[in-house]
Amino acid sequence: RPQDLGGFPVEVPRSPIATDQGRFVLVSVVDITQRRQLEQATARQRDELAHLSRVAMLGELSGSLAHELNQPLAAILSNAQAAQRYQAQSPPRAEQLTEILSDIVKSDHRARAVIQRLRSMLRKEPAQHDRLDLNELVEESLRLMRSDLLNRNVVVDTELAPALPAITGDRHQLQQVLLNLMMNGCDAMDAGQTDRRLHLRTRRSVQGGVEFAVADRGAGIAPADLERIFEPFFTTKEPGKGTGLGLAVTYGIVKMHRGDIGFVSNADPAAGPTGAT
Repeated sequence: RPQDLGGFPVEVPRSPIATDQGRFVLVSVVDITQRRQLEQATARQRDELAHLSRVAMLGELSGSLAHELNQPLAAILSNAQAAQRYQAQSPPRAEQLTEILSDIVKSDHRARAVIQRLRSMLRKEPAQHDRLDLNELVEESLRLMRSDLLNRNVVVDTELAPALPAITGDRHQLQQVLLNLMMNGCDAMDAGQTDRRLHLRTRRSVQGGVEFAVADRGAGIAPADLERIFEPFFTTKEPGKGTGLGLAVTYGIVKMHRGDIGFVSNADPAAGPTGAT
């Protein structure tokens, strides 16, 4: 009984019916409790998969993250050693100590910011939709990938449109989308390729929203694989180098944010970055 359940979700469809006695409306009351429970279970599974994929992605970026942490930590050590030398002088050089302590505080803030970004992306929590700046997300993602891009000898060109309208979404999930697309673009350019260039673009879409595009100079997608590119567990990478979940999870996150995603395969890699995602 409803009073025992504390209420339950219903759907009330209405259908007009014409009869000899006049026009009537047929009203049905449908209990959709099971449908809602299934939707909630599906959402939980989707969030769990996105989290696991994000953890795997951060594992691939561990070298970049370690480098991001190593720089401020090395600066802290160097400054602390210099402070010890100045302190040991007679008399101690107080003016240099003040400057050194300021540098140590700045380096500490840099290291803390890296750790906080990492912790927030590793944390498993419900999606929170906030107003976000797309260009800011792109720049933050590039900072996370900076060392990885250097190690891969990938040059990044950015074309970020100014004054874009704010977007609404979960910061960590959307950053996961950007990182996945950039990492896939890097993977598409094999190590023997001389012109390893990634082009990132943001702009207003025709519909009045915003668009993020990634283009690489890879060899493109084989015609036989075009229809499967967003399928779970499908990958063209060598065994052990890909889970086949990155683009599938990316697709799910974009759709969950009521967005759209697509791709264009490079027909002529030498002509420049023509693919867009």
